Amino acid sequence: MNKPRDGLLNKMRRFTPSENFALAEAMVLVVAAAPLIRFTPFRYIARIASLPIRRPVTDPALQNALIARVAWADSRAAKRSKLRAVCIERGITAQIMLRRRGIDSTLYFGATPNTPTGLGAHVWVVAKGIDVCGGAVAKDYATLAAFPPPAAPADEAGA
Repeated sequence: MNKPRDGLLNKMRRFTPSENFALAEAMVLVVAAAPLIRFTPFRYIARIASLPIRRPVTDPALQNALIARVAWADSRAAKRSKLRAVCIERGITAQIMLRRRGIDSTLYFGATPNTPTGLGAHVWVVAKGIDVCGGAVAKDYATLAAFPPPAAPADEAGA
């Protein structure tokens, strides 16, 4: 006899309320990111990715926990999305979630000419030096843009 499939409600019971909220938020954002990317001028997407943080989280342990939760929710939502959920949708989702939670993060856009189709593009997010999404292959891409732009070191600011 076949075991019945584990339903969505049964799966959700395994998670804490805050995990369920993060997962639901990530699923909504992953779905919303596709039309946003398709129909919105890039300058507006850059503005969204650079929204200021209103109440920054300063406790390192809480920062790490929130970063881990966002990375987890972003990954799960992308796997379960019926729509396209590749690096750009995942990156925008993670960036919005992190900045809403008071975590300073950077959304990177990169490119590489070494693909079978010519130019390849990739998006990844880094928060507090931690790869949130897409960072595993980021070393293969030249960074074209970062949102918000990282602050220039003091010795380069005058150059």
